[in-house]
Amino acid sequence: MLESLKSLVLNYSYEPLQFCSAKHAIVMVLSGRAEEVESDGYIVRSPTTAFPLPAVIRTLKLVRKNRNNKIAFSKKNILRRDESTCQYCGEKYQSMTVDHIFPKSKGGKEQWENVVVACKPCNLRKGSKTLVEANMQLLRPPVQPQYPYFHFSVPTGSSTHLKIWQKYLPKKILCR
Repeated sequence: MLESLKSLVLNYSYEPLQFCSAKHAIVMVLSGRAEEVESDGYIVRSPTTAFPLPAVIRTLKLVRKNRNNKIAFSKKNILRRDESTCQYCGEKYQSMTVDHIFPKSKGGKEQWENVVVACKPCNLRKGSKTLVEANMQLLRPPVQPQYPYFHFSVPTGSSTHLKIWQKYLPKKILCR
């Protein structure tokens, strides 16, 4: 249960950083790396103690973030940009791969505009061919994300958690 519940992690300056599992939030609070900011009444019990499950925690040290507003090029962020949807057929699978539109074997580069999410069948079908050679089309052209809170996807949770998180998250995140 503690793995499925999420907690919002705020920087020392109350800027939203990420969501983590409630279990990880408890570990951070108990180890002195974070403090509980808000809870919604859930109680975690052990044989010797009981304490509120944190809905929002704040780090006790300032976490320095990359201030150039560029989003890191990574498989995780490519999956987020493409919403874990195959850019060739539109299917959503659990196991997705990353495909180079212009293959690396032909000089294709590792950059936002050349990489998309693909399901395994589409990736195998395309192989190391170009889109024209494989007779395939993209659903939408890949671009580098510019949204500063791009990495946020608000997890589903209890309505009380969502209400609490609204106080700390920019409206842009909540309207997505």
